[in-house]
Amino acid sequence: MERLLPGIVSYLEYLNGELGLCVSMHGTRESLHQLPHRALEAVLPYNSHVNPYCILVKRDCHGRCMEYQRALIAKEGGKAEICVCHAGVRELIYPIQREGVRIGFVAVSGYRSPIPPAETDPRKAVWEAALREEEPPVTLCDAVIPPLCLMMEQLFSCKEEKSRDEYTMILQFLQEYHSSVTLAEVCRRFHRSASYISHTFKRRSGMSFRAYCNALKLEDAKRLLEKTELSVTRIAMEVGFCDASYFIGLFRQRFGISPLKYRKKEKSEPHI
Repeated sequence: MERLLPGIVSYLEYLNGELGLCVSMHGTRESLHQLPHRALEAVLPYNSHVNPYCILVKRDCHGRCMEYQRALIAKEGGKAEICVCHAGVRELIYPIQREGVRIGFVAVSGYRSPIPPAETDPRKAVWEAALREEEPPVTLCDAVIPPLCLMMEQLFSCKEEKSRDEYTMILQFLQEYHSSVTLAEVCRRFHRSASYISHTFKRRSGMSFRAYCNALKLEDAKRLLEKTELSVTRIAMEVGFCDASYFIGLFRQRFGISPLKYRKKEKSEPHI
């Protein structure tokens, strides 16, 4: 565990950074909550699709995205395959298994399907700009993704204390629903009072519940600024802020730069 977890995180960073792939790891809620506490927190940032098109789709169709993921996990067999989701995103799916049963999968996503969204779909321009037109790199992925699946299978088999800790369960929920969830909804889902949830977040993360959700929204906004030409006002609305001025102020406070200047900086600097 001491070497396995840092190795998984470093390898995910390598796949997403150096190799330029869009790799994420998905599992059932039950299997994720069976991970050791610190392991779940470490892999949570890789537990959702973060390409700009998917960020927009999840805003309106989150339920369908989750149904698609559950259907992939429910499939039998251990072979990799190319799948296309309901929103027209093509991806390579590599199963994660435990004792021969599929409990999750690794996705290499971010490729266009042959059929584009309708001309009237307001997300069509982002589909064209943010998703790759070329074929998924099957040969490369067949070489570099199975080792990640094996490491994840080892992680799921760890005998260390499991993470059925309420706080990490809430973190996993927020990873998927942060753009629209409210404190009241979390309280209802986990049968806790607002004061209990707020106190827990302050004690465990050092920030308020609202600040934690805002931090996740701002990371989504960065990706939209980097990969799309959407206006700052629309990005603010898409990631879950009702007031563009409030969003701009939070963005500047967190990153030390305005959204527009961040976009110009990212587009002017060469990326290796």
